Amino acid sequence: MVNIKSGILGDSNAYTVFISQLMSTICDKMMSIGLVWYLTTEYSINIVPWFLAVSFFPHIFMSFYSSKIINRHGTLRTVIATEYFRGVVLLALFGMLFFIPEKSTMFLSALFCASFLVGIGSSVFNPAILSLPPILVEEDKVPALNALLDTSFSISNILGAACAIVLLNIFDIKILVLINALSFFAAALLQGRVKLRNQESAVVEDSRKLGPMAVLKKYPAIMRMLLSFLFINVVFTPILVMIPWYVENVFKGNGSDLAWIEAAMGAGAFLTGMYLSLSAFTVRAEKRIGMIAIICFFFGLFFQVFSFSKTTVEASCLLFLIGILTTFLNVQVLTYFQTSLHEHEVPSIMVAVNIISAASMPLSFAISGILFPVVDIPRFALICGLLTMLIAFALPSFLKTTPQEGDA
Repeated sequence: MVNIKSGILGDSNAYTVFISQLMSTICDKMMSIGLVWYLTTEYSINIVPWFLAVSFFPHIFMSFYSSKIINRHGTLRTVIATEYFRGVVLLALFGMLFFIPEKSTMFLSALFCASFLVGIGSSVFNPAILSLPPILVEEDKVPALNALLDTSFSISNILGAACAIVLLNIFDIKILVLINALSFFAAALLQGRVKLRNQESAVVEDSRKLGPMAVLKKYPAIMRMLLSFLFINVVFTPILVMIPWYVENVFKGNGSDLAWIEAAMGAGAFLTGMYLSLSAFTVRAEKRIGMIAIICFFFGLFFQVFSFSKTTVEASCLLFLIGILTTFLNVQVLTYFQTSLHEHEVPSIMVAVNIISAASMPLSFAISGILFPVVDIPRFALICGLLTMLIAFALPSFLKTTPQEGDA
């Protein structure tokens, strides 16, 4: 029986952060989908990859500075400041768009510039919010808060798309920009009410020792976990491309079948996130690597079974299970990083996690774009699942539960 009283939602700090992130992520996803749709219909679909690249580039550029900014100003202050920064950028964009003719080059340039600036804010905000749980709640509640934050992203993927479709039929793109700007301001105001367990102090040691590469060099086990995390992300992402292909060519379905399948994966992720948030379920630190390996094994197994699926019902059930495993895996990997390092080292690793999360999608899509025209897609899915199972077998042998400096 789930012990609701012990759930993380009973913690006022966690609840406040969850509500603020839920609100801003839904609005951010809504605006992102709306902008992609707007660019596709009003300009050209060929512009969309460049628009996404402009949003992604700041994550690479700022990776050299993000952890230093977080450690210098404090994690919570950085989260709040970057929320305000993104809100100001979008509010300025909203005002500018009233004076620029739509479908003009200047209108497009304003969207690109704002996307780049918001990307700068997000490149600092993302690792900061991922570094927040260990200083916000007790260590035994860190996994639950990670699950809660992961759930906010699952919900945003569903509600953000729905809100974008509804609002674009009523308003123009400027209103979506305004709503997102206001959501960032509201999130910052809510986060200002958070009370940290311990007052953060600025880190004054040599900044060169706080960069991602320096921390990875210090903890080889963390580097190996990051490489495993990258591999799993790159292998998993092609399934998002395979799903429409399977619906059209194997299941002989239509758009509603695609919606059911993708909703099944989202439902699995959402329900798992809520269960881990509300229950007293925990994984002991010394068992975490083994748990991650088990999850990866079943992840690869279900991926392989998916490659043989013949109907929408089969695919929906499998992707529901994959959605469960995805959330569980994300929570355990984040908790491993957050609880294995010193407080001031966590932001450096979260910068790397943010880059992997942001880069795995375009990297995996590029690989898929190259391979799909020349390979048998079901066989490719089978190989992806097999590779994931192999990495699962290797994980316990070269990862340590608690990384030590200079571990081999």
